[in-house]
Amino acid sequence: MSALPILMYHGVPAEPDAVPDPLRVPAADFRTQIATLTADGWELLGLTEALSAKAADPRRPVIALTFDDAYDDFLNAAVVLAEFGARSTLYVPTGSVGSPGYLGWDQLGALAAAGVEIGSHSRQHHPMDTLPPAALGDELVRSRAELTARLDVPIRSFCYPHGYSNRRARRAVADAGYLNACVIGRRLARPADDRFALPRLQPLPGMSRDELRRMVTSGEPGLSPVVKRALQPAWRMARLASTRVLMHELT
Repeated sequence: MSALPILMYHGVPAEPDAVPDPLRVPAADFRTQIATLTADGWELLGLTEALSAKAADPRRPVIALTFDDAYDDFLNAAVVLAEFGARSTLYVPTGSVGSPGYLGWDQLGALAAAGVEIGSHSRQHHPMDTLPPAALGDELVRSRAELTARLDVPIRSFCYPHGYSNRRARRAVADAGYLNACVIGRRLARPADDRFALPRLQPLPGMSRDELRRMVTSGEPGLSPVVKRALQPAWRMARLASTRVLMHELT
């Protein structure tokens, strides 16, 4: 598999925020981004489908689209995706389904029927790398079982809440029956990457067409992604200590 750009979205509000939020790409910006990528010849797929496409033909110009949290404004994105014939993966934290601001089961069922890949984002959106083994297994197995039962679709992909993973969490994801999983990473996914820790790129509100093009061909710019990856082990220890000693979960 040659490099695979995997894009990470969260909210897609109908109108721009008064103060731009990097996790919320307004629908008009999102449409511009999708239009740019398709006009440039990229095929936009969900993650599991994109991985299969690249395995069959490493030179196929594919981008994977992923959306975290299953916010109800994903419906704005769905309209744009349908317009351009694009597909995506939507990661659902099952404990939030039907809560204010989140999609309900009927909406998720309709999206799955329309071709959106449904993946798990755990049950309660806790960082996976600091959970005790029993709780980790529960978050992985129960969320997948509930999504399968409620939506009657295969659940193949997992997304780590807050992007945190470690070897133990990745092994548990594989043992729970998933075929792939993604983190944040902020770089292109390469053939040698662990299938259960695939890195993603974060498009931003207001991003220019040329900035988007550079990101999907070269990864996110600057030293920030490198520094964040280097600091992950120390930050994991701090989060683990906070959970065990202070009973407070840091993210």
